[in-house]
Amino acid sequence: MTFFTRASLKNRLLVGLMTLAIAVLGLFSMSALKQELMPSMQVPMAFVSVQSQGLAPEEMSRTVTEPVEQALGSIPAITSVTSTTSSGMSQIIVEWPFTESEDDTLRAIKSAADSLKPSFPSGSELEVFSGGSNDMPAMVLSAGSDTDAIEFGDALAQTVVPAIQGVSGVKQVTLSGHEEQRVTIDLRPADMTRLKVAPEQIAPVLEAHGVALPAGEAESDQGKLSITVGTALTSVEEIAALPIAVDNGVVRVSDFADVNLETVPTTEISRVNGKPALTLQVIPAPGANVVDISHAVNAELDRLAPGLHAEFATIFDQAPFIEQSIHDLSVEGGLGLLFAVLVILAFLGSWRSTIIAAVSIPLSLLITLIGLWWSGNTLNILTLGALTIAIGRVVDDSIVVIENISRRRGSGPLTPSGVVASVRQVAGAITASTLTTVAVFLPIAFVSGIAGQLFRPFAVTVTIALLASLAVALTIVPVLAYWFMRKQRHGDTSPVAEDPESAELAEVSDLDEIHAAPDRLQRTIMPALNATRRHPVITLLASGLILVSTLVMSTQIPTDFLGSSGNESISLTQTPKADTEDLVAAAEPVESALGKIDGVRDVMTSIPMGTAGVPATISYSLQLDDGADVEVVGEKVDKALAKLKDTGDLRRETQDAFVGDAGGSGISLQIQGKDPAALRAASELLEKELAKADGVQSVKSELAGEQPVVRVKLDEAKAATLGFDRGSIARAVQEALQGKQVGRLMLLGQERDIVVRTPGAERTADKLGEILLPVTPQQTAAAQKIALDALADKAKAEAEEARLKGNAELTKQLNEASAQRSELVSQIGVLNQQLAMLRSAPIIPEEPRSPEDDALLRAEQERAEQIAALEGALASAQGGITGIDEQLAMLRKSQSEAATQLAEAQEAEAAQKAATEVTGTAIALADIATVEEELTAPTITRAEGQRQVTLTVNPKKGQLDAANAAVERAISTVDLPAGVSFELGGVSAQQDEAFTQLGAAMLGAIMLVLLVMIATFRSFRGPLVLLISIPFAATGAILGLLLTGTPLGLPALIGLLMLIGIVVTNAIVLMDLVNRLRASGASLKEAVEHGTRLRLRPILMTAAATIFALIPMSLGLTGGGVFISKPLAIVVIGGLISSTLLTLVLVPILYTLMERRRERKLAKRETRRERREERRAERDEAREAQRALKQGLTE
Repeated sequence: MTFFTRASLKNRLLVGLMTLAIAVLGLFSMSALKQELMPSMQVPMAFVSVQSQGLAPEEMSRTVTEPVEQALGSIPAITSVTSTTSSGMSQIIVEWPFTESEDDTLRAIKSAADSLKPSFPSGSELEVFSGGSNDMPAMVLSAGSDTDAIEFGDALAQTVVPAIQGVSGVKQVTLSGHEEQRVTIDLRPADMTRLKVAPEQIAPVLEAHGVALPAGEAESDQGKLSITVGTALTSVEEIAALPIAVDNGVVRVSDFADVNLETVPTTEISRVNGKPALTLQVIPAPGANVVDISHAVNAELDRLAPGLHAEFATIFDQAPFIEQSIHDLSVEGGLGLLFAVLVILAFLGSWRSTIIAAVSIPLSLLITLIGLWWSGNTLNILTLGALTIAIGRVVDDSIVVIENISRRRGSGPLTPSGVVASVRQVAGAITASTLTTVAVFLPIAFVSGIAGQLFRPFAVTVTIALLASLAVALTIVPVLAYWFMRKQRHGDTSPVAEDPESAELAEVSDLDEIHAAPDRLQRTIMPALNATRRHPVITLLASGLILVSTLVMSTQIPTDFLGSSGNESISLTQTPKADTEDLVAAAEPVESALGKIDGVRDVMTSIPMGTAGVPATISYSLQLDDGADVEVVGEKVDKALAKLKDTGDLRRETQDAFVGDAGGSGISLQIQGKDPAALRAASELLEKELAKADGVQSVKSELAGEQPVVRVKLDEAKAATLGFDRGSIARAVQEALQGKQVGRLMLLGQERDIVVRTPGAERTADKLGEILLPVTPQQTAAAQKIALDALADKAKAEAEEARLKGNAELTKQLNEASAQRSELVSQIGVLNQQLAMLRSAPIIPEEPRSPEDDALLRAEQERAEQIAALEGALASAQGGITGIDEQLAMLRKSQSEAATQLAEAQEAEAAQKAATEVTGTAIALADIATVEEELTAPTITRAEGQRQVTLTVNPKKGQLDAANAAVERAISTVDLPAGVSFELGGVSAQQDEAFTQLGAAMLGAIMLVLLVMIATFRSFRGPLVLLISIPFAATGAILGLLLTGTPLGLPALIGLLMLIGIVVTNAIVLMDLVNRLRASGASLKEAVEHGTRLRLRPILMTAAATIFALIPMSLGLTGGGVFISKPLAIVVIGGLISSTLLTLVLVPILYTLMERRRERKLAKRETRRERREERRAERDEAREAQRALKQGLTE
């Protein structure tokens, strides 16, 4: 290891420049490091959320939750599936080991959930998401104003939310408590039927007219101008005036519907300090700096508040707590640095040596900051606590090096070869001691869960700091020592070698140091140490007694998980009496009482708009003043609330804004079984028993009273005949009650939902039966069949009527023809008679006429013939006219009959068309179903396929073990129903898991330390001595926890883990020198005595420097981050005190006893060997004598 020292001394200027570079880069890294309170943690947990509006919990569990549970449970990586089902909502929580890939597991979960989506009820919404500490809000703000609530909410949504969303590092901004508005289109069925408009025509029209569409560009004198077609809708009047094409032309939306802008019913009322308020949550993006986000958001609010006439109040902000914690830990670190420097000065008595040692501390810390920045870690209370603790440890190696250089130099000049020789003497020891301390943190890499994620950055920080301190001690410190400690003794004119390679590195014998006169510190302490070595049995018995007593007393140490971060709030839940209708009025006296309590800064109230039949629970969150004691304020809250009357059931619990998120804040008692009644009975019995147990602050059961639900029971046969099923009925009821969203439009500067609502009954449960259902295709087909059948029946009736009418007309004509025939027959008879009479009459001759008479007769005959001819012609003409008239009459008749037939055909065609366009008549829900109310559980919780009820037991501060004992006692003593099983979860389960893993990490650390020591000493005996002595080091840590009343939690366990490395650090330096002295020829007694004496000062210096560096942290003087740093510091201080005594007292004794035993064994082995050699020599002599005798006899 002296290679680095020789190289540094040879290139001193380069080392100086590198030191300056480290300082500059370290300061840059410190400013560039992201600041946060706790290290970022990603919990191996995912949430699968399914929403199906209107489904009761039992139906939701059967159709959604159980199939999802089975699908997710089949994924190999999944270890736990827990579900909570309520009305219309299924929430499934999936967990997997920390060792599994989060991305791969999430992909498998999403794939399994998506494969089930087609089987979910229509309209179901599926969401899969995971979370971690990064999802914790960076800020929670309240906003209030005297202006109109809706307008103010719109203004926040339009200005503040986008402004904050634009801040670098902000992932999401949520605005809650805002009363949003929506556009409702209430249809009028009569007008829609009259105008023949279908509801489906509305959405396309809104989509087509809702935006202005680009249509290219046109050239003009001013250049290219954009062309847009239409304008976006900006008011409900414009929506009402939208045109819709129908068969007979165009109608407006207002012709068949009422368009209004209404307020969406809110599900929760938010209040801050008794006044209505809106709440803004700012969620940071992963890796974002929440301190920078806080400053930027506050700047934006200061800029926007005057224009909005708004008043913003900070309910929660991580930044001030983070900044204060980091500042406080920095102050404690600075005080620790000062104390460490003073300790070094007190021991060394030299400003030069002290400055050299002191410089190594900030250099090591700056190198650590560079390492944190390069590795992507953040500056948080754990990494900063590690840096603070490292202040006392990083100086150890430098102290040993400086002390050895100073002691070996004496009063002579300091040469490079002397520096190298001094460093060589301790290089192996400090390297081994540093590596053992580093080795104890390697098992942290294999610790999973919350403990691993929290303390892995801590381990990385300490490891970098210790390795940096070793590098500084072997490179920079020798150069500084050569520069500042080489002043020659007065009168000493011997030359000083400037080059470490130019002079032979003369080794100074280790035995020469034995004869050096003891200093005052050695003269003071060594007599007591020598006395303990003279009475080893008494010393060991006393140590064993102390160890056993300490272990017995350790059972009295309370346990905890992470403790309290100091940023605590008090939460309350109020369940008003059953007959309470005005929840705001019920909350006002509680708000008033809480607001008057000293130490309470803000009171946040959340009032839900409850479900019928289920007691509404009002939630209160109390933010405390800086420095307020949560326990004291909690007692004041109890006293103030006890004075109120008629408030219902009020329960209080304490919540930690940071630790509660990381490690939970309560014990989760999970009660499992198949019988819901047995689960309820067990839950009530345990809740009653635990509420009065010591160490328990509050008990909360997730069980609630049964809630009424409306059950619509279908006449399945009748519904199927009409084309209805459960899904269509559910959608119809939902759209009637809530409307159907058909789009979103930007109205009045805000994007709003547009909802079409069907007419029907009042939107209340008792009027559900009057809801009109949409007409189904089956109903339309049946109506059209009825219409067509009516047409067919009418045509048939008309044909029958025409047939009967034709028969009657024919009969009439036949009768008339018969009558005419009879009359003609009668006339013919008369004429025949006249003819017969004429024929039988005698002929009477006429008298002779005169010629004049003949001429006159002829003239008369001619005239008569002419008259007859004229009359015949006239008759012929009249007959022609009569024929034409008859033809015209016949044509007119034919025309009339054709027109009548055409009209009848058109009428039949119109009737046929009308029959095909007939739609069914809407029926009410009550026509095919009965509507009933029934009671059901509001939530159904299942774990691993079984029903489960969870009791959350919140322990009192620092009494987690007492609360755990109370839970176990209640389980064993309460007479519980059969078939019920239990499982502890929450912070209790996390504590058990973390303690088990850290216990395994300690065993692993001991093995690693043993391996390092075996490699260092190339022996098993020396490391075994240190291994046996490790348990004795815990005595100081346990006593420190007991004396200060500090619970044993994760920070204290990490301190115990550190002690495994710390306890052997000084012992390695001591044993290395003892082994060197013995190798140089010193006896065991001399080596142990003088080795202890020579290493007394560096051992006490390093221990005292670390202890005094940690004292400000252990006292929690500034209060920042004490829940992590204080227990850790107390454990390390107590352990250092005991380990220092162990190194100086117990280790030499154990080493001496073991070495004496080894020497006795060696002596016995040597004695046996010598005896064997003597016997062998005697046998050889005897054989030689016999051989000589035989030879003599032969001769």
